[in-house]
Amino acid sequence: MTNNTHIDKDFGWFIGGFDNNQLHRHYAIQLSIPMEGKVILRTKENEVESEYPILIKSNVAHQVISNNRQFLLLINPASTIGHFWNHLSDKEIQEINLSPATDLRRVLIDTNQQQVPDEELNSIIEKHDCFCNSAIHKGDERINSALVYLSNHFDRVVSLDEIADYCHVSTSRFLHLFKEETGITYRRAQLWNKLLKGMPQFGKKSFTEIAHGVGFSDSAHFSRIFKENFGFSPREFLKISQFIQV
Repeated sequence: MTNNTHIDKDFGWFIGGFDNNQLHRHYAIQLSIPMEGKVILRTKENEVESEYPILIKSNVAHQVISNNRQFLLLINPASTIGHFWNHLSDKEIQEINLSPATDLRRVLIDTNQQQVPDEELNSIIEKHDCFCNSAIHKGDERINSALVYLSNHFDRVVSLDEIADYCHVSTSRFLHLFKEETGITYRRAQLWNKLLKGMPQFGKKSFTEIAHGVGFSDSAHFSRIFKENFGFSPREFLKISQFIQV
């Protein structure tokens, strides 16, 4: 049986029908690819209807309207992969007819409702980061280096002083550059890492135990930050998740 969910350190994807038609926002960069028919993505100012991939930037209020299956990709904006996707478009919401979005769509459509090739999807996502050779990439080299440093030290909290010193800039300058390049604050990036460390425990421990284990004051705080980042509450996420790998 194919897995309809995959969670990795810097991205996660889901395949299925999503009936949450409320206007909502989250800090993850989102790519929606309809696998049957079309999908409608609405914001307060815009609406895009397409059978092709649609990219939504971080923290943009949006509404998904679709009665069919779709591929939903959520990407950490404070990662080398997220940095690439963030620069793939200069609009808050936009149809994307460029690789790797078109490559993902091709794989999904070619399966023709058969088993989805997880490894092929993950390979396409993982090979496109801000150190690829694509001419579309741009950005501040100091933040590029910072994102790699954070990825290499994922197992611990990297202080603001440490990362700013690594980038040879003041803390205030680093915070400005980080927000400008990733779309989220440095504090938000650290919260993202805390949440990821708790995910492998879903279904094994209570949310209160998980929250305390990764440094949140209580389960309510953990749940609120989780939904702000991913658009799902931990309980909603647990219901649709069949496979957890971090």
